[in-house]
Amino acid sequence: MDVIVIGGGIGGLSAAIGLAAGGARVTLLEKNARLGGKLNVWEYGGFTFDTGPHVLTMPWALDEVFQAAGRRLAAELPLTPLKTVCRYHFPRKPLLYLDIPSDPNAAAQAINDFAPGQAAGFRRFLAYARQVSDATTEPFLRQDFGASVRGVPSRQQWRQLAAFLALKPWRSLRDVVRECFSDPRLRRIFELYALYSGSHPARCSSIFATVADVQWRQGTYYVPGGLYRLAEKLSQIAQDLGINIATESSVKEVIVKAGRARGIRTASGERLYADAVVCNADCLTAMKTLIPPEHRCRWPDRRVDAIEPSTSAFLLLLGVAGTYPQLAHHNSFLAADGDAEFRSIFDARRPADDPTVGVACQSVTDPTKAPPGCSNLFVMTNPPALPPDPQSWGSQTFDWHTEAPAYREQVLCKLETMGLTDLRQRIQVEQMWTPLDLQSRYGAHRGAIYGLSSNGWRNAFLRPPQVSPDVQGLYFVGGSTHPGGGLPLCALSGMNAARRIASSE
Repeated sequence: MDVIVIGGGIGGLSAAIGLAAGGARVTLLEKNARLGGKLNVWEYGGFTFDTGPHVLTMPWALDEVFQAAGRRLAAELPLTPLKTVCRYHFPRKPLLYLDIPSDPNAAAQAINDFAPGQAAGFRRFLAYARQVSDATTEPFLRQDFGASVRGVPSRQQWRQLAAFLALKPWRSLRDVVRECFSDPRLRRIFELYALYSGSHPARCSSIFATVADVQWRQGTYYVPGGLYRLAEKLSQIAQDLGINIATESSVKEVIVKAGRARGIRTASGERLYADAVVCNADCLTAMKTLIPPEHRCRWPDRRVDAIEPSTSAFLLLLGVAGTYPQLAHHNSFLAADGDAEFRSIFDARRPADDPTVGVACQSVTDPTKAPPGCSNLFVMTNPPALPPDPQSWGSQTFDWHTEAPAYREQVLCKLETMGLTDLRQRIQVEQMWTPLDLQSRYGAHRGAIYGLSSNGWRNAFLRPPQVSPDVQGLYFVGGSTHPGGGLPLCALSGMNAARRIASSE
């Protein structure tokens, strides 16, 4: 069986490895110079930055990819467990932060020391998060539950559905957080889980509490040398399996004949034929640009541009002189008014005046990421996605072409105010990415980093399906399709697609 994979992100690499390990002949085409997709790297002036995730969670999901090729993740890439999940910095005087340890008992104690009486609520939150993981991993992460039901659900599927509905997923994440915590500072921290899917805590399902189970029971890890080593290792495994990899190879169209994907046409005009096509490009972008117009688009039954996207990202990669002892590996500099931040992002559709700023400082854990005595800072905020039509940008729309420099100053000023003194004067190396860059580099629909928003409790389970409803033999993988964004879910999407294709032979 011949399969073409469009895109060499983690979803595409996982699908390619799963297919090749099963005997398929696989060709993988990546438009950029390096594989890895959003999991990538930038090096300059002795500083090295992962441009995507900075911690690894759910390592079992990645291990499934390695096992498909007869390898083990732990043997190929030893992982370093982080002692602190995150350090939360509060906007108050005197400056205050809360370290939440990765050990759940120590975390409960730290929370109780910070906000007396809240440890019991934390344990209830963890228990609910574990219930979510137990009820969703098999039916929803390792498969597309809706697509797997044919006719009358099986007895097992009824049991899985009953266990899921027992979680009351129609409640919002905010509902569950506020049931468990009375301290407003802790509520603010745990509501941030919504932004891990680019969504609003009062509008997304309570199932996103599962992040707590992922962080504390399943573990939070660092890959020594940086997380891009994971992409490098998967690329090497792909080559060892005989996968034909072509970088700087842009695909312009999926060839469809008699309603079935039969190959692709590259930007240079070359046609490559196959029995199936796996698309690791952004699903919504692909639906608009890669599928011939006459075969678009029964999912969903409305225009793609009318779908609410997730948030985008604003990134600063900063190589700075000196170190900041108040920084942990992973930090969150909180907004003074969380509700105002969410209103700005999701209602006004503008970056918040006082955003929550994530700062990853890998050099705290891994000194090789920066020259001696220096730090590498990955700075990120969550602005809204781009408007559907650039021509519609009006006076109320944030225009990244002209306003990005001022927003950069705003973010840096906030960090300086919250303790990173003289940050701007210390910068030796810098790169800035806006939603426009994410759109152009990765084909992200409207610059969204998680595909669709999960606002509305059903939306987390009604993502674009992995099996194209329009074209037979066309499959989607990656963060914009099922089961969602993030390294482990992208890996699962790739393995799910590989199994589906193998079973369709």
